[in-house]
Amino acid sequence: MSAIETKPFDEIEIGDEIGPLTYAPTLDEIQRYAAVVRMVDQRFMSKEIAQQRGFEHPIVPGPLSATVLSRMLREYLPGWRLQTFNISFRAPVRHGDVLTCLGLVTQKEESDSVAIVHCDVFAENQNGDRALVGTATLTPRSAFRG
Repeated sequence: MSAIETKPFDEIEIGDEIGPLTYAPTLDEIQRYAAVVRMVDQRFMSKEIAQQRGFEHPIVPGPLSATVLSRMLREYLPGWRLQTFNISFRAPVRHGDVLTCLGLVTQKEESDSVAIVHCDVFAENQNGDRALVGTATLTPRSAFRG
């Protein structure tokens, strides 16, 4: 396994834009995710059950959508790890939606000689509706090696 080069703290600026990362969840991905997590709620795959639960269409599981935001952060900050990741689900992501994920560096600091970067993140669908909004705090992986 090759070592990941950590993005240097001094190359990260408050106001840096993160992304965009575009993601269009497929039924195959949703089914694989459901199998891995042993999901029994069929509103994620069945139109009839989704409608019985008050949704127009089947929806994408929230954690599956949230993983795209974390992937975007990992790509922007290679060698860093998520310390906190808080997401609010504002609108359902329907099958066929295309999400555009974006972020913004809002703060950077050093605490006990450990670099910390704070970010705001969000994902919006093709209509401009924000489906997910949140915050993340990241620290370099090297800070946790003994």
